Amino acid sequence: MSQYCKKNDKLSPMLHPTTNSKRKTIRDRTNYLGQGVAMLNLLNTIDQVAKKNTPILLEGETGTGKSLLARKVHELSHRNGHFVSINCATFGANLLETELFGHTKGAFTGAVSAREGLVGRAKNGTLFLDEVAELPLDFQPKLLHLLEEKVIRPVGSDTDQNTSIRIIAATNQHLKTLVKEGKFRADLFYRLNVIPLTVPALRHRLDDIAGLTQNFIHQLCDEHQLPTIELSTSSITALKNHLWPGNIRELRNHIEHALLLGIPLREKLPQPISNTSSALPSTLAFIEKEHILLMLEQTSGNKSAAASVLDISRRTLDRKLKQWAELER
Repeated sequence: MSQYCKKNDKLSPMLHPTTNSKRKTIRDRTNYLGQGVAMLNLLNTIDQVAKKNTPILLEGETGTGKSLLARKVHELSHRNGHFVSINCATFGANLLETELFGHTKGAFTGAVSAREGLVGRAKNGTLFLDEVAELPLDFQPKLLHLLEEKVIRPVGSDTDQNTSIRIIAATNQHLKTLVKEGKFRADLFYRLNVIPLTVPALRHRLDDIAGLTQNFIHQLCDEHQLPTIELSTSSITALKNHLWPGNIRELRNHIEHALLLGIPLREKLPQPISNTSSALPSTLAFIEKEHILLMLEQTSGNKSAAASVLDISRRTLDRKLKQWAELER
């Protein structure tokens, strides 16, 4: 079947068969996370811990793919229950308790029948707590009780119910900082932080840009019934030079915008939100330092391994670390 591509983001004819196997590959969640060194290291770790029952804490900026990774963990776990998710920022303490634990008939005005909570629906599966940093302080002890005792008590009931779920939590904030500020319970943090995984920002894994872009192009062209495009070198370069503060989500949105309006991907890149409290530092020196420190964290402080991943010598790495230490004195 004849389709079209854009040579240098221009329309031109090409053959592009769309087989079922190819569509299945494109739909694989990993294709929308990346295949670069940093992401593959993270996926390897996930593969090692997926079949365990211990909690996982995913930390990373908005749009880095934490929800997709949580689903990936569930798929690899082979748990026979459902993957159930909740955004903790959308409920107050009372509503959150009802939503998670359920309620009995007559537990409150309007409770005309008993209702199972999300924990019950996730039986033998996975409960994903997105934006866990937003949990109300007065609800946090109840989540801690669930983690420690493996039981819940529906609202209006005087009987505990046993549970069998795996909990994965995600946040775009630093929970350790929130603990120090008294905004998050230390005991709950330690229970969630059994397997902490840091999801790197897109600007720290430029080797993922081209692959992610190509996968999004196929997905979005199929979704919107558009002629597919061939990715030009100039577009890849422009995309790699952008900071992407919104990470994978922002990249996908930009690609969708460009495809729908028929403009080259290298044009009209998103402008950063001018907010002094959250704006990303744009200097190359800062980005380099942040990237190196992230690699050191992912290699558990092994300088030789970090230098190998960064493709620099151990001597160069030591020199940079020494320079930064002197500047911070």
